[in-house]
Amino acid sequence: RLVSYAVFGGVIGLIGSVFRLSSSMLGFLIIFAGVIMFFLGVKMTEVFPRLNNGGLLMPKSIARLLGLNREVKEYSHKNVAMTGALTFFLPCGFTQAMQIYAISTGSFTQGAIIMFLFAFGTMPGLLGIGGLTSVVKGWFARYFFKFVALVLLVLATLNISSGYNLIGITFAGSGQNNTKQQKLSGQII
Repeated sequence: RLVSYAVFGGVIGLIGSVFRLSSSMLGFLIIFAGVIMFFLGVKMTEVFPRLNNGGLLMPKSIARLLGLNREVKEYSHKNVAMTGALTFFLPCGFTQAMQIYAISTGSFTQGAIIMFLFAFGTMPGLLGIGGLTSVVKGWFARYFFKFVALVLLVLATLNISSGYNLIGITFAGSGQNNTKQQKLSGQII
C-alpha cells in the first residue's frame, strides 16, 4: 500500500503539472468527494433499505483480471498487495482530499511524498479499525457502525461546506453574509 500510494501520488502529481487546477475546480472535486462520503454514510445508517441492496461493484471481468476472486479463501501476497494498491481509488473523502493536494503540487516527487506519508500516517488507524471490526460483534457492532456512519455524515458535510467555500459560495449564517445583511439593513433604515 505504501509503495503503490507513492507511485500513484507521483503520477497524479505529474497530471497536476499538465493541468493546473483552479480553486473552483478543487472546490468541485472536494464537493464530489463529500457527496460520495455522504452517500456511503447514509447507506451505513440503513435508514433507506433500498440503498443496502445497491452499491458500486467492480465488474467480474476486471476482478478476475486483477486476481481478486471472491471464491479464493486462502491468503495470497499478490491479492493483498493488489487490494492495498486499489484502495487508492476508493471513494474516501480523506484520501481524495490528499489526492487533490498531490495534484495541486504539479510535481511527481512532491505528489509521491504526500501520498506516501498519508498512507504511512493512516496505517495505524486502519490496522486498529480492522482489528476492532473483527472483534466487535452482535448488538454492539450494530450501534458501533451506526455511530461510524454518523461521524462519516458529519465529515461529509464539512467537506461539502469546504468545497463550497473554495468555489466562493457562502450560506446565510456565515460571517460574510451577516456583514452584508447588516450593511443592507443599515442602508434601508
